Amino acid sequence: MKKQKNNQKQLGVTDFIVSPKQMSLDMAMVPYDIWGTTAHVLMLFKQKIISKEEVKKILKALQEIEKELKKEKFVIDSNKGAQLSLEAKIIEKAAIVGFSVHTGRSRNDQVMVTEMLYLKEQILIVVQKLAFIQKELFSLAQKHVNTVMPGYTHMQPAKPTTFGQWCLAYFYGFSKAFETLKHYYQLYNLNPLGACESYGTSWPINRKYTTDLLEFKEPWEIPQDAISSRGFPQLGYLTALSEICLVASKLAQDLLLFNTFEFNLIALGDAVAQRMHPITGSSVMAQKKNPDALELIRSTAPQVSGFVSIMSNILSSLPMGYNRDSREAKEYINLGLSKTLAMLNALKIVLNFIQVNKEQMKKSVMTNYSLTTDLADYISQKNKVGYRLVYKIVGQVVNEKINYGKFLSDISAHEIIKKAEELKIKLKITETEIEELLDSQNAVAKRQHIGGSSPKSMNESLNKVKKNIEKLDLWLKNKQKLISVSKEKIHKQIINLLTK
Repeated sequence: MKKQKNNQKQLGVTDFIVSPKQMSLDMAMVPYDIWGTTAHVLMLFKQKIISKEEVKKILKALQEIEKELKKEKFVIDSNKGAQLSLEAKIIEKAAIVGFSVHTGRSRNDQVMVTEMLYLKEQILIVVQKLAFIQKELFSLAQKHVNTVMPGYTHMQPAKPTTFGQWCLAYFYGFSKAFETLKHYYQLYNLNPLGACESYGTSWPINRKYTTDLLEFKEPWEIPQDAISSRGFPQLGYLTALSEICLVASKLAQDLLLFNTFEFNLIALGDAVAQRMHPITGSSVMAQKKNPDALELIRSTAPQVSGFVSIMSNILSSLPMGYNRDSREAKEYINLGLSKTLAMLNALKIVLNFIQVNKEQMKKSVMTNYSLTTDLADYISQKNKVGYRLVYKIVGQVVNEKINYGKFLSDISAHEIIKKAEELKIKLKITETEIEELLDSQNAVAKRQHIGGSSPKSMNESLNKVKKNIEKLDLWLKNKQKLISVSKEKIHKQIINLLTK
């Protein structure tokens, strides 16, 4: 009776350690485990640790397991976990030779190389989705170089800009997030195979060989650093994902405001929101097109940022060597990836079907006093009077107009000259000049500096953006090619061994 209770206790602990959730995550990584294991086995043969006959039996067993996996016949034994389940399958198919597979490695470096290979492919999928978003923003920017819209600070009308420039601002926000992602990709493009449990091995392994086979940048040199870093690549990638989501959240918040009845600067296409739709329409209020997609895009950032915080806390104060705590990284990076990818898919559709209300944007600029600074700039430039003095003069005139419910277009040259005289300053300005200045298209066209909103500056910026897109595409293709090269090299070696 006592023995039965102990067995039940042990079973409960096993279920906690190898939980259904962990097994589900591990199943997605089995192909990568086979990939890494194959490279390890080929290395053992190269180093004459196992014979040609032995390596052939093991490789055949791995090929059969791969076929079973594709047919969904491979399962993880919860009493063994993913790695020992794979090893048991190899032994089942290759007999006693299968016991040699684990020579010169531990589950620690086995798991870690599996995760690194998996993460590299997943991150490239994120980069591909991010590239789609940037291309959508670039396309919108090209179409709206001359679409004047109000700019805001403190959520108050500030100065006119263009919708094209708004798009480029978010393009560069995503570009910086991509650089963060690229940084972590390059930082952790290291091969942990050979680190074993944390302290290396006496077997004559060849770490450079497996590094080349798997197309890592270099071996993860110090074994203790490699294994103690479990969870850190996930933390780095989550940090980059959170940055992507933060930029998307800001963009979504802008569009939510622009989409309100009161702003009416943009509308969402039917692919995003519809009236009386069972999901995006109200069940009671027939006039509503709810921007649910934008709200959920906005909500992704705090979730992924939360995963960063959780991972930091999990890894905090862990001692040297492997600690089981770090296995939780799998769950949070998976959540971060799935949330980010879903968000990017939705954002692409939003941008693809967005409807820009050019007339309302222009009308808002003309009625919300955002041309005030342009007026003051011109007066200061023409009269060579310090800007802060002109700011004070124009500011007092504008303040009076606002208080009386008038528009900026109601200001006359006479009022500005008179207000300046009260401050003992002589200004020259004509009604014609004011009329020209209060043309929003003229206002944005005057910003001809680098990054300005003038058509000339915008076209220069667009040319730079196009080159950035080309660089991103090239980086992505290069990394995808290296993964293909790795798989092809391994495949060729297997064919050579099994056919000779």
